[in-house]
Amino acid sequence: MPTQAYFDQYPSFPDDVQVAELQHVSFAKLLSQDEIEAKILFEACRAWGFFVLDLTECEEGQSFIEMAADMFALDKEVNSMEVDELMKYAYKPPYSLFGYKETGNLKIEDGRPDRVEFYNVGRDDIMGVSAPLSNPPCIEKSRPAIKSYMEQAHSIVRLICSTLDSQLHLPSGTFASLQPLDKPSGTALRLLRYLPQPTTDRRTSLLGHTDIGSLTILFNITGGLQLLAPGTDPTDEANWRYIRPAPGCAIVNLGDAMVEWSAGVLRSNMHRVTFAPGAQGQVPRYSHAYLVRPQADAPMKRLSGGDSLIPGLEKGEEENTMNAKEWEAHKAIAIRQGKDNARSRGGREIKIKGEKISVQPINEARA
Repeated sequence: MPTQAYFDQYPSFPDDVQVAELQHVSFAKLLSQDEIEAKILFEACRAWGFFVLDLTECEEGQSFIEMAADMFALDKEVNSMEVDELMKYAYKPPYSLFGYKETGNLKIEDGRPDRVEFYNVGRDDIMGVSAPLSNPPCIEKSRPAIKSYMEQAHSIVRLICSTLDSQLHLPSGTFASLQPLDKPSGTALRLLRYLPQPTTDRRTSLLGHTDIGSLTILFNITGGLQLLAPGTDPTDEANWRYIRPAPGCAIVNLGDAMVEWSAGVLRSNMHRVTFAPGAQGQVPRYSHAYLVRPQADAPMKRLSGGDSLIPGLEKGEEENTMNAKEWEAHKAIAIRQGKDNARSRGGREIKIKGEKISVQPINEARA
């Protein structure tokens, strides 16, 4: 999240709500290839599939925090436009995922309309990989800033992927090669706004889900994002945990693609957005997410073989022979038909020198 000065403009996150105890990972230590920090990241990616990335300890991280503040300003600008004007740029899933989504056109778990609006800025559009798309003037004038943000975000994605390559005993560059900056994909920068909810009708704003892509880098200032505790029932409200936003940090989570490539070793965890707790629920909630998807023709088969810690096919399992574009379409159809319900995936045990290594409880990962 941006600087403390940004946080000081909003009510404080209350101390009396249950929060997810996520690992804080130092970006500076990852850059220096610190082995202990790499293991902390790996265990967090197996236990929760989420971690908090501390960007405050190095120049590269501080630069990204400043860029994130610029994206918050753009978020407010684009979502303050009249809805009639924004609807000229409406997204049209499944044919196009880029553009504006108005509040209420998706449903939450009980069938009621959602309470989130957002604008998806396509990375292919900004980086010149595809033909230019039509966007509101405030986004068009911000193309250079968005491009710089996406380039820096992608460098962080590469670093995380490199760390996971090493921890899984994969050849260097394996994960990054499946999601390069200069190849067509559905990667986007999503600028979101959640308006305050009526005090007599507070509920889920964005339904529980996992991300279909590979990695997400999220910035927010007020609460509202919740994770489902691993191994628990999503229909029990007591099992959902808020994430406490922290100045100078980003929230990073893995998506379903990483679970697919790792044969379930890495985790994609269910999450949702509900009302912000305490006085934070009285102000609009802005957030922005860099949602990374594999390049369209990337193979989705598991990355087993050689020295890899990723298990090979076992009895009853089938190899995924689809590419990313086919796999994403297949999953979307299955979800619409009710054949693939939203659920957390991953956290499978691994074998090192014949010994089975299960996921460590998240609060013991530094022990």
